[in-house]
Amino acid sequence: MNIKESMDEVITLSSGRLRGIRQAESETISWLGIPYAKPPVDKLRWKAPREVEPWEGILPVLDFNHNSVQVFQGVPNGSEDCLYLNVWRPDHTGINLPVFVFLHGGGNTSGSGRDFQGGMLARETNCIVITLNYRLGAMGFFRHPALRNGDPFDDSGNYGLLDILHALKWVQKNIVSFGGDPGNVTLAGQSAGARNALAAYLSPLGKGLFHKLFVLSGGLTTVTSEQGEAKAFDILCELLWRTGVVKSKDDALDWISKQSADSIADFLYHQDASKFADAIGETGLRMTAFPHLFEDGTVIPRGGFDHFKNSEQTCLPVVLGSTASEFSVFALMDPYFLPQIQAGQLAENMEKNVLYEAAVQYGSELYAAFNVEQVAEEFMDAIPKIPIFAYRFGWGLHDGVIDPSLRFLIGASHGADLPFYTGDFSFVEQNFPKGTITENNEPGRRALTTIMRGYLGRFLYSGDPNGEGLPTWKRWTISPQSNEILSLGASKEEAIVQSHPKLSMNEILSRMDHDARLSAEQRSWLKTQLFAGRFFCNC
Repeated sequence: MNIKESMDEVITLSSGRLRGIRQAESETISWLGIPYAKPPVDKLRWKAPREVEPWEGILPVLDFNHNSVQVFQGVPNGSEDCLYLNVWRPDHTGINLPVFVFLHGGGNTSGSGRDFQGGMLARETNCIVITLNYRLGAMGFFRHPALRNGDPFDDSGNYGLLDILHALKWVQKNIVSFGGDPGNVTLAGQSAGARNALAAYLSPLGKGLFHKLFVLSGGLTTVTSEQGEAKAFDILCELLWRTGVVKSKDDALDWISKQSADSIADFLYHQDASKFADAIGETGLRMTAFPHLFEDGTVIPRGGFDHFKNSEQTCLPVVLGSTASEFSVFALMDPYFLPQIQAGQLAENMEKNVLYEAAVQYGSELYAAFNVEQVAEEFMDAIPKIPIFAYRFGWGLHDGVIDPSLRFLIGASHGADLPFYTGDFSFVEQNFPKGTITENNEPGRRALTTIMRGYLGRFLYSGDPNGEGLPTWKRWTISPQSNEILSLGASKEEAIVQSHPKLSMNEILSRMDHDARLSAEQRSWLKTQLFAGRFFCNC
């Protein structure tokens, strides 16, 4: 069934007409930087998203628009005017295509929709790919009593998540114009984007807006409203001190106690958004550094995912992905290891070298289990019939694929699976050491890319990743001893797809406690210093 003889770059939405651009290399049409809500600026800062204003004429949407305010390489950038999304579709006339909405990672403090280039994936899976920007940092998650106006959505503090839900409503209203099927939408994401996708599933506001979940390296993370308000109070004190209103943080407490709610709100609204980004800084997988996804009782139920068991959630097909070396980059960037790694001296310090190896091993296992096993168990406990498929990505861990020193340092790191969907390895080439992406390992990479896209394509169409020509992917069961996690890897020449046993948090911690390589002091340091406060560890 066709839209017409040829798909036009100019389409009509409920808010106006758009002109996109044909992408010859990917054989797609893209519409980049589409406004999906009114800019959340001035008095719309810290408000739920509002409907986009209609425009006259044809709006050219040929390139990515503003990122949300964030710190990049130590410098604040981006704009509060950031609510834009991007659409790619194959350059043919088919309609009723499945829709893949992808949420970027970055700890909900950084990243943008441009991080996931959807053109080649849209062509290879014959689907529509959508990415979006949403408010980040304190612009996206900020809950202070002085800002309340009585509207439960405005008062929730969950502005970034509300942006995502608003974008999903936009998809329901407009995706037919792009040839998409509003009844077949898969919500996907990686890292913080995956956690946001899971929160959208938990939220009563997400019901009916999507029909499948594809979540990569994201666990079940919400915080209480009180934690959010405590952080907002800390940020307010920090800003009062940084702007010279008070001379010390103790003075800030006195200033706040003497102000009305209107005066505090006026101060907050008059601060440049970049100051909030500076005040938050680097979070490093620690929710205490930047609490977000508040259990406000409207957008997210009180009790967070504990509420999941007592609610009537829709039974959606789910893919849960993780990588085998989830924690490697975070260990590498830790101040205890980074100086010697940068100097190329880690291997010379046997004690620290062994500790780094253990940090990556146990940190990665705990983080991977948090992302997959724990989520699957919570979902199965609440909805026993929910169809779940899980994978663990391990490209780079087989002999001869990458340099042994790189395999030791980074392995299959957090986010390493994304290029195998997009087909864009340029980020890895630019940001990882030479020898990660080579001509030598290209055949295996391409073979694994084909398989992973094959699984995704089947899942988008049917809710089951299995299909002709693909290795069998077992559905998750409640048995802890079964090998139902799909291991995705490759040699230099070909893909290697196998079954992988499930991980147990308690068993991982037990192995770490009895690891003969480590002293008691080293085990204590891992638990109380390196892993302390991370999403994945209550140790």
